[in-house]
Amino acid sequence: MKIVCCNVLTGMSLLRLVAAVCFALTAAGASAADTGIYTIAEGTARVLRGATWFKLAAGARVEDEDVVDLRENAQVQLELTEGRTIGFLGPASVHVSTSVQAAKAADAAEALVQRGWFKVAGTGKSPLRLRMGTMGVDVGDAVVVLHVEGAGVELFVESGTVKIALAQKRAKSAVSRDVTTGEFLSRAGDQPPVFAARPPAAFVSAMPREFRDRLPTLAAHFPKDVELMPVGDVTLQEAEPWLAGADRKLFLKRFTPRLADPAFRSAVIARASAFPEWDRVLRPERYRPRDADGTNPSAAAAR
Repeated sequence: MKIVCCNVLTGMSLLRLVAAVCFALTAAGASAADTGIYTIAEGTARVLRGATWFKLAAGARVEDEDVVDLRENAQVQLELTEGRTIGFLGPASVHVSTSVQAAKAADAAEALVQRGWFKVAGTGKSPLRLRMGTMGVDVGDAVVVLHVEGAGVELFVESGTVKIALAQKRAKSAVSRDVTTGEFLSRAGDQPPVFAARPPAAFVSAMPREFRDRLPTLAAHFPKDVELMPVGDVTLQEAEPWLAGADRKLFLKRFTPRLADPAFRSAVIARASAFPEWDRVLRPERYRPRDADGTNPSAAAAR
């Protein structure tokens, strides 16, 4: 039993070390590149960096892999230095990646949208990719309004042309097509999409009034970075939607240091079957080298 306790404590120490290293790398990455600025932050809005929530404030620089979370009626605007502006209206949740791997497209930015209202405008060297569960949208020189709620997606192209990719059941590749000025698209889960020459009255009436006009350009008003105040660590309940999404592997790695926190660790253990990838961290004794007779001394001690 003493051996097992020692192993657990050693594992916990290693997790704390990993957490410290991750924080240091995040801070270094933030100072290495300036890819955008949050120019509006109104209402209850926060950003997740690593596994820590920060209160979002206008003037803060965007960091790669930011997760932005907005409560009801909160508003955020992000202006990327490559020339594109993204407006968010809560309740909303989105994961922003500003350095997509070269295998996908060099220097392109991505936004994995979980829910909310969004407006994207401006130009850029590479299209901004908006990703939802069953649909992807490449926004180049265009202005679009997007609404995501549950498995439903609605998209209106105010101007320009966007390329959409529709995931298909039992299909290896998505079906792509263009949607141009004035057109509207809606899709419920993996059902066939519905296209229209203009947005329906229900969509227009529900569209936030902030998105009826052109998005303002405000970046020049924030010459210096704004330091954000931490407001707590991510809980398992908050992490689960991302752990169940398309970027599960990325978020499993990102949230592993949280297993050093007893409350987070206990919540994961209570639902261990949902997180088999963390079993090696939670129960390291199962993975110790076996003796010549095939027994695992650590596992035997645990019993």
